[in-house]
Amino acid sequence: MGLPELKNKIQMQIENADERLLRIVSSVFDNYLNEDLSSNSMTLLEKKAIDEALIQIANKQTISHELVMEETKKRYPKYFKNEN
Repeated sequence: MGLPELKNKIQMQIENADERLLRIVSSVFDNYLNEDLSSNSMTLLEKKAIDEALIQIANKQTISHELVMEETKKRYPKYFKNEN
């Protein structure tokens, strides 16, 4: 069944639906739309931070993981007691 047929079938079912079913369908649509909006939205601050990070990467202004770990172990040695 293609999209046009599915839409037509749902429209016909909605026309014949009682109030209870219409409330259920409405709730499903609301939840779907709210979930879709919340999972794909990003604040302007987040977008700006990502853009800045991408510019830093392009300009080779990064720090290696090894260096970060070395500095972290120096600064917080109590968290790395079990490592050799």
